[in-house]
Amino acid sequence: MNVHLDNKILVSSFLFISLNILVILSSNYAIAAENFTIVANIDLTTIPNPEKLKVIAFANGESAVKYVENVNDVKSKSISIPFTFEKTNDFVTVGGNDEYFVCAYALNATNVMKSYSCIEGNIEQPDGKNIANIGSGPKATLSTGSFQAVELGGKPDTKNVKINILVPLSDRKNVENIKVVAMDKGEFKSKSVNAGELLRNSTGNTIKFAFDFDRESGIGQIQQGDMYFACVSANELNPPEGTECEHKLTKIISRENNLFAR
Repeated sequence: MNVHLDNKILVSSFLFISLNILVILSSNYAIAAENFTIVANIDLTTIPNPEKLKVIAFANGESAVKYVENVNDVKSKSISIPFTFEKTNDFVTVGGNDEYFVCAYALNATNVMKSYSCIEGNIEQPDGKNIANIGSGPKATLSTGSFQAVELGGKPDTKNVKINILVPLSDRKNVENIKVVAMDKGEFKSKSVNAGELLRNSTGNTIKFAFDFDRESGIGQIQQGDMYFACVSANELNPPEGTECEHKLTKIISRENNLFAR
């Protein structure tokens, strides 16, 4: 009888442990399914004497920033920086055609930018890992290729850089809440509005979002040739994308820079 009792205890213990393992695995899967990742693979061979990096990423209406110290101690020719984003937020749920961007800024010992490399891409794995190769390949429409230096220029007494983001919505008059994000030289600014209400009270179909950037960024002055980005996010923009991004080089320091976000 003791043998039967022991067997029952063993079977019960096994079932309890198995159920707990199943619950843990299911919980981990649920947590993982709520996020997606963008991995910035940064080619260090095109950065002369790398010291520090500021790496930024934008996706699904959200931005993230990471710093890497002592880059010159890295023995490999590249470094990978992962960014994790939530799949769903108050404005949009990530989809397979949505756009994102990543930039890496090479800094000197005093945190002043020496060069940068950016890439704009499409989310290919909304449930998993998306690879962004930074600092490698040829210069193309959606990539700077290798790290680019920016010459000092513009009026030295200018304190602000003005960027106007233009969002045409003639094909999306049913849109409600949208989020617009602008980035210049590693600094982010964002605005969210009820676009539908603005359109109903306007005679036009394009909304202008004005952003004022302090020219003194955290990594030096914004200069002509610094790349800036604009992205707009809303579920009603689907199809084709819930998040659309565009980019341009900063050309005017003393007056307004304009960019259509879609």
